[in-house]
Formats: sequence, C-alpha cells, structure tokens
Amino acid sequence: MPKRSAYVLALAACAAHFATGCFSLERAPMECPGREHLLASNYGWYLFNSIPLACGNASEDAWTPWVFFRDDVTMDKVQSRFTGYANENGCDIEDMTYKNKESVMFEVPSLNFPLPVPYLLTYREIQLSGVMVRQDGDAGSEDAP
Repeated sequence: MPKRSAYVLALAACAAHFATGCFSLERAPMECPGREHLLASNYGWYLFNSIPLACGNASEDAWTPWVFFRDDVTMDKVQSRFTGYANENGCDIEDMTYKNKESVMFEVPSLNFPLPVPYLLTYREIQLSGVMVRQDGDAGSEDAP
C-alpha cells in the first residue's frame, strides 16, 4: 500500500474514533445497604442539527459501540436501558434526574478549544441518573430490624 494511502487511512480511522458517539451505563455502590447509583448516558454528532451522523449504540443487543445515521440520543432509548437495568437487578428507582446538553460549536478533542462551525456539526448528549433500591426490602427501610 502506498505511503500516502496508509496515511489517509490512519487519519480517517482517527477522525472516526473521535467523531463517534458513546453509550455508557455506569453504577456505583452507596453507603446505604441495598442501594446503588446508576448513570446512563449517550451522545452523538449531527449534521445541520437534524441528521444523525454517529451516535452511541443504545440497543441492548449492540455488537458495536456506535451506530451511523441512526438517532440513538433520545430520552426514550436512554430511559429504556436505565429502567431495563433496574428491572433486571430487581430494583425500584428513586430520585431520577436528567441532563440534556447540545452544542453547536465543534470542540477539538484533547485541545479544549471550540471552533465556530454553527449548525454544520452539532453535538448532543443525554444523561439520566438515579438511585436503585432493591425490592427485597434490604434497603435499610424503617420496617427492617
């Protein structure tokens, strides 16, 4: 393979890596027994603020961490994964909160300075956070001895 083609291929792979979205589901134990904090988030990149280019793959049976040209940065998809995880673990959800972020300025990864490219390439992120409480009564309720 010619040196120039290898360079272009490497540059395209690097750009694709930084331009793709990411879905994550993270949990952390809390000091109270039977409780744990859960955070679900997804982000993606859009063309003209409406055409999804690359988003984190929010499907439960995902075999790739991202999807192209499919809008997975929606509250219903993130909430579905959040509540599905809680149901699988036999938990009720308390104190849910969410955060939406949308940016029309492109920020160069690792350099932290924005480029003014309004509405050409936009960024969206949804975060959903809450406390999972075990349904078996082991959550330190007032009825427990």
